[in-house]
Amino acid sequence: MRVDDLMLFALVVRLKSFRAAAVQRGVASSVVSKHISRLESDLGTQLLRRSTRKLNLTEAGELLYRHCQTLEQNVEMASEELSAYRAEPSGVLRISAPGVSGQLFLPKVIRRFMARYPEVEVDMVIQDRFDDLIEQGFDLAIRTGTLEDSSLICKRLVTSCWHAFASPSYLQQHGSPQSLEELTQHECLLFSHQQTGEADWPCISPEGEASIRVNGRFRANSLLALCEAALDGMGIAFLPLYMVRHERASGELVPVMESLLYRRVGIYALYPQSRYLPPKTRAFIELLEAMYAEEEALFRH
Repeated sequence: MRVDDLMLFALVVRLKSFRAAAVQRGVASSVVSKHISRLESDLGTQLLRRSTRKLNLTEAGELLYRHCQTLEQNVEMASEELSAYRAEPSGVLRISAPGVSGQLFLPKVIRRFMARYPEVEVDMVIQDRFDDLIEQGFDLAIRTGTLEDSSLICKRLVTSCWHAFASPSYLQQHGSPQSLEELTQHECLLFSHQQTGEADWPCISPEGEASIRVNGRFRANSLLALCEAALDGMGIAFLPLYMVRHERASGELVPVMESLLYRRVGIYALYPQSRYLPPKTRAFIELLEAMYAEEEALFRH
C-alpha cells in the first residue's frame, strides 16, 4: 500500500470524480484508475462503486477515507511546519561550550548572531566535560582537543596554539627555566581537565614530540583561574594563546621556553547528524566559521 495511492484515493472521494482528480494531478484519468485499482488489489477489497454518473464508497472505502483524511491533515501540518523550519532562524539555540571559548570568544559571536536573527534566543552552558549532546538537548557543542569517537558531525573551526607563561615577578623570584629538567623544579599550575593528564605537558625533546611530568601544588578545572594565578605570580601555566593575547602584549605574562613547550589543538563544532539542519543551527555554525577565520591569527601566533 503506497502513500501516494492513499492520497489519490482521498482526492477522488473528495472531488467525487476520477476525471477531476486527474485534472488536479495533471495526469490522465486512466492513471488515476490504475492507482485506485492497485490500492484495492493491495487491500484485497473494493473501495469504490463506479457508474457513468455516480461514485459511491463501499463500507471499506468509507473506513479507509476517514483514515486518509487524518493522513492528509498530518501531511499538511508537516509541510507547514517544515516550511517554517526552513525559513528564517528562530527558536532557542542551546550551546555547550568549554570555559575559554564560552567566556572569551563565543559572546561576541552570539552578540552578532542575535543582532542578525532577532527571532532566536541563545542558551549557552559552560562545561568542559563531554556530555551526550542529543540526550542533554543541545543543538551543538564547541570542544577543544582530541575528540572521542562519536556519531556526531565534527567540523574543525580553527587550530589553537598553547604555550607556557609566567609573570615577570615569578621569573624574577624563581628564575626562568632553560631546560626541561629545570622546568620540573618549578611551581607549575595544573589544569585538572587536561586530557593528557594534569601534570603532563607537551614538549619538544631531542627525540621529537613528547611530554614532561611537571610539579605543582595548585590545580584547577578552569583555565581562567590558572591564568589569574599565573598573573598573581603563583607559578607557570600552560595556556592557549588567544586567552592571554592581551597579557602577553602588555608584558604581564611572559612565554617560558617557547620553542620547547607548545602544542596545537583543534577547536571543533559538534552537532547531530541530520540531512536538514535547523536554520538556527546552520546559521550559527556558518557565523562561527567566519568569525574564527577572521581571528585565526590570534589563535596561532
